[in-house]
Amino acid sequence: MTLLCEDIAFSGSQESGVREGDIVWDNERHSIIIGDTTVMLTATEYRLLYPLRRGAPVTYANLALEAYNYTVDEKVRTMMDKHIDRIRSKLRGTGIYVYCVLTYGYLLLPELAQENDT
Repeated sequence: MTLLCEDIAFSGSQESGVREGDIVWDNERHSIIIGDTTVMLTATEYRLLYPLRRGAPVTYANLALEAYNYTVDEKVRTMMDKHIDRIRSKLRGTGIYVYCVLTYGYLLLPELAQENDT
């Protein structure tokens, strides 16, 4: 995933998005496009995922502020974890994954290939 970020205009519409590497982030529809796959997200899921777009770890505290406009505490952290689990389900098969950086935050990177035991 490259760190190149550019604004793009969607053909035939007034909406704009952001291309980050191989992913197009549609701020209006709260969705991402990875290759031929569109992943629809809720507004909250999108607010949690969007700060991770650059492929660098983001702290729990920063995500809580950006997604919920709250400081991180146990309740907010639990809500974040549940939303991240839903995001992971929606991203399944796209080639990207939200990784947990233990005691720090989250990170969005290409999914690691699973090794076969054959």
